[in-house]
Amino acid sequence: MNAELGAEFSFTPWHFDANSGELKLTYSDSKFGEFEELFQFPQPDVTRYHRFQSSIDAAIDCLHWMAGVSYYKTALAKRICFGQNITRPKPNQLQAQWLSKTWQHGLAELAFNNQLPWLAHIKFEAELRQEGKASKTIALSPQSLVAIGGGKDSLVSIEAIKAMGEQASLFMVGQSKFIESVSKKTGLPLLQVGRKVDSKLKLVNDQGAFNGHVPITAINACVAVVAALLYDFDSVVFSNERSADVGNVKLDSGQWVNHQYSKSLPYEYMWQQVISQCLVSDLHCFSLLRPFSELAIVKKFSSHNNYFPHFSSCNRNFHLSGSKNQTHHWCGSCPKCAFVFLCLAPYLSKKELLSIFNKNLFSDKALNGLFESLLGITGLKPFECVGEQQECRLALQLLEGHPQWQGQKNIQHWLKVLPHLDEVQIDEIMQASQEHLIPLKRNFQLVLSDAT
Repeated sequence: MNAELGAEFSFTPWHFDANSGELKLTYSDSKFGEFEELFQFPQPDVTRYHRFQSSIDAAIDCLHWMAGVSYYKTALAKRICFGQNITRPKPNQLQAQWLSKTWQHGLAELAFNNQLPWLAHIKFEAELRQEGKASKTIALSPQSLVAIGGGKDSLVSIEAIKAMGEQASLFMVGQSKFIESVSKKTGLPLLQVGRKVDSKLKLVNDQGAFNGHVPITAINACVAVVAALLYDFDSVVFSNERSADVGNVKLDSGQWVNHQYSKSLPYEYMWQQVISQCLVSDLHCFSLLRPFSELAIVKKFSSHNNYFPHFSSCNRNFHLSGSKNQTHHWCGSCPKCAFVFLCLAPYLSKKELLSIFNKNLFSDKALNGLFESLLGITGLKPFECVGEQQECRLALQLLEGHPQWQGQKNIQHWLKVLPHLDEVQIDEIMQASQEHLIPLKRNFQLVLSDAT
């Protein structure tokens, strides 16, 4: 890998066709040239777009800036700038801070895997302009746009939203047939935004571009906010748990590399500030599951057995070239599969669990090292959307009393080498936190009264 950084990355104009819903975002990199990304929104109400154009265009600006990270990462250019022909406002101080921090943290895993230091050179310069008061209220309708990924977390949120009697539509970005199929099982309508990443990315990767993880949840949250303004929703609901705040590895320089940074509460706080101060004051973007650990969410999900044949948290379902899981929704060999298998095991019968995964992952010797990294016995926490070591240890400890797992030798071994959690530690894992951005409006906080 050639670790030489590029010279300059530029934002060039975007164009939104309010008649068709097509959004074209363009960028330029001094090393790898021009890039173009397309989003296809369902046909908007043109009258509504023009009525609220200033707020919607400001949200598109945020999406343009955040989505640029997918192309910036190719060369990690030393300088970020804006093309001479851009007529839109540039980031203000708050937006520049949001972008700089999100790109640094969101690309930290890529840098770590490429033996690069913390990317402190990533800085967005703020445009100096007189800031007015908080953004205006545009009387958005009291309904929720709920992100669905086809996994356990979003399904727990969806069932909670339905139980509250909240008016809601599901939301997804991309063309995943898998997510579409799961969404149909919920009984809620689906708002789908198409996304076409520039095919040139594969070409430049073959030419030696930097490649790796980007803060995809931050991009999707920007798309969701544009959609909420276009189609009149006052809430955008995600299903990010509090475990997302915990990083994977601490660098010698003191920063944490966190695979899930754009799912974390610190990110959510900053993004909501941008929405409230720069877009509209009556739109909330938040995680309904923020108060809960992954294990508490899995426990909630275990009662929704109607989804067992359909859901999956395996990311091999989502590749730019299509799903890598051709015959089953679970690959049975990645960190997500191992984590969900471990956490579901205490709450299901062995027969139910094996019917979901099509095999006993505990009996696959090739996965022992992966389970031990999840449990904190060896190695780093996997760079995946998995929970904390303590949650995994509690799931294992709960298997101690599960009669159907008594003969599993590796479980018995891990139970012997790991310390037992006491009641205080167990309560800390399973009880709801008060650190969240769930709004007081309507019935959203009812989810807290159903704490595990």
